[in-house]
Amino acid sequence: MEFSEDERMIVAQLSTNESMTVNQLELLLPKKAIQKAIDSLMKQGVILISEEMKTESKPQMVEHVLFSEAFEKDAEISSLLDKLSNAPKQFQIVMRFLEMRGDGQSVVKQNLIKRAEASPASFKSLIDKGVFEIEEVLKYGMDISEGQDFALNEYQEKALSQIKEAFETNTTALLHGVTSSGKTLIYTQLIKETIAEGRQVLYLVPEIALTTQLVERLKVMIGEELFVYHSRFSNRERLTTWMRLLDSANNEIIIGARSSLFLPLNNVGLIIVDEEHESSFKQHESSPHYNARDASIWLAHKTGAKVLLGSATPAIESIYNARHGKSALVQLDKRYADIQMPLIHLVDMTKSKKADVQNASFSGELIETIKATLAMKQQVILFQNRRGYAPFLLCEACGWSAECVNCDVNLTYHKFFEKMLCHYCGYNIKLPKHCPNCHSAKMTVKGFGTEKIEDELEIIFPNARMGRMDLDTTRKKNAFQNIITAFEEGSIDILVGTQMVTKGLDFTNVGLVGVLSADSLWNRPDFRAFERAFQLLTQVSGRAGRKHKRGKVLIQTFRPEHPVLQLVVDNNYEAMYQHQLSERQQFSYPPYVRMIMFQMAHPDAKLVREGAVHFGLLLRKHFSTKVLGPEEPVIPRVRNNYLRQIYLKLDVQFSIQESRRIIWSCIDEMEGHPEYRKIKVRIDVDPY
Repeated sequence: MEFSEDERMIVAQLSTNESMTVNQLELLLPKKAIQKAIDSLMKQGVILISEEMKTESKPQMVEHVLFSEAFEKDAEISSLLDKLSNAPKQFQIVMRFLEMRGDGQSVVKQNLIKRAEASPASFKSLIDKGVFEIEEVLKYGMDISEGQDFALNEYQEKALSQIKEAFETNTTALLHGVTSSGKTLIYTQLIKETIAEGRQVLYLVPEIALTTQLVERLKVMIGEELFVYHSRFSNRERLTTWMRLLDSANNEIIIGARSSLFLPLNNVGLIIVDEEHESSFKQHESSPHYNARDASIWLAHKTGAKVLLGSATPAIESIYNARHGKSALVQLDKRYADIQMPLIHLVDMTKSKKADVQNASFSGELIETIKATLAMKQQVILFQNRRGYAPFLLCEACGWSAECVNCDVNLTYHKFFEKMLCHYCGYNIKLPKHCPNCHSAKMTVKGFGTEKIEDELEIIFPNARMGRMDLDTTRKKNAFQNIITAFEEGSIDILVGTQMVTKGLDFTNVGLVGVLSADSLWNRPDFRAFERAFQLLTQVSGRAGRKHKRGKVLIQTFRPEHPVLQLVVDNNYEAMYQHQLSERQQFSYPPYVRMIMFQMAHPDAKLVREGAVHFGLLLRKHFSTKVLGPEEPVIPRVRNNYLRQIYLKLDVQFSIQESRRIIWSCIDEMEGHPEYRKIKVRIDVDPY
């Protein structure tokens, strides 16, 4: 099927976004071109048009109950109670109202009716008699009960004292605390002190799933109003939070993902960036490509707030900056309640006998350990850094494999949808029964993702209750919360997941963590691959063993001698840091230089190749040998755009203002070229 360039652009966008409005398409193409392309695509049966009526989002309102003016004085209330002595249900409502309002003036209507165990009819009678009035109030954050005190141990007290001392002279402090050291308790104490001063707290987490557990913890520990803000909430819910904060400078606590940084905070006193090393704090998908960790430090400088970065495995740049005076460094080396570090064992997959299961992904040792763990009524977490059922489909007769038509990647098989999907653009096809190339029926899936792991586990452990946490199972609004709650309550015996299961979740009954394919973590062309592999393996290992139980970790690998695995087994962050620092100094990588990545994209491969060479020459006029490339990325075509990348390494002493001026002059020169101006240039400072 042949498409015009305009039609191809619309199809590519719909492959990614599933549906788009005409207004959204107008950002890409002129109005006349859009209508012509849409008509053509409709006639070809490629797209469908649907109309939808949408109401404007309004903030959520809550009905509050208060006494009418006739019952503001004690004598009037006493007289009212006497009159209601013959109407016990109405009497009960008024008594509950007096009890619940305390020193306040109003009570949430829904809560009052529930506490009074009253019928709507009895309540309406009091409204009709003029006893109560109803007013609508903008919905606040989550209702929180009275906070409870949790005592800090001597190591946490020392760390807290050091952080406070650091904040006297520094805007930023980095808390480097091992897994299960109780960093959240320290955060909680600082939050309490900040809101006692009448200031706001912003608590950033890298993963939406973490907000579920965190909110429940802070409900118990702090007993203050909480706001939660992230993309899984509806527009109405986010608008409610935005409007509530817009005119407020009270002591609110806001928990959220990186976008929470842009909420209208008028009096922020403390910003906590938990798991500060996580790459998900960086916005990759669209401009601006900001890092929420770095942006929070900038925001603090502008507002007079303090920033606390926290991690068991801090980013190398963060530790380096702290040791060179850009922020304070506080160490917390002891696990809370003297919990032992998990026992980590490497399983050599070149020697291990595979379990007797077709397409098994498990060593016999891992299966036996899972059996023993379940027999002790403990839970298991299995980590596989790939979602879907299998990475690719292969014809064993001719070697054909299913590839994306828009990107240079294999399609991943998702059994639940019975489709082959592209994880980059969303293109999908039905699972073919015969090879499109040779018509053979010898089609087989190769490799394994979380969905396949779950299927195999159900065969091996038919009586165990399975759960899966990946992008496919957590698309719905409350999916994270449902899975986490089920695991916490013991309704799931084995939880299989991608990186979501590695990020700071705290479960009390996990006896075993299994890593199914460690080798894939460092086999990537990225100077941060070694560091990230160490961070992921250390973090997921930390999920094992809580509350006086020593956990066990089994890591399956074909290279048990690999340096990163030995460092994980020894829990030796310092050795990892020194090892990587030496390499980065030798080959000029951050923190010794600042990196900027330029990505060139266009549907014409020849044009983008020549344009990238031209842009590279422009940069080399000013930066000489500091320019690397252009080169093809690992995936050279995404969403029908061919890609080229250029990296610029700048000395840390080089003026940011001067580098910005030079770069924009080079881009302006590209824009002046009649052909190269068609190329999209994406700029990513400090790429992750």
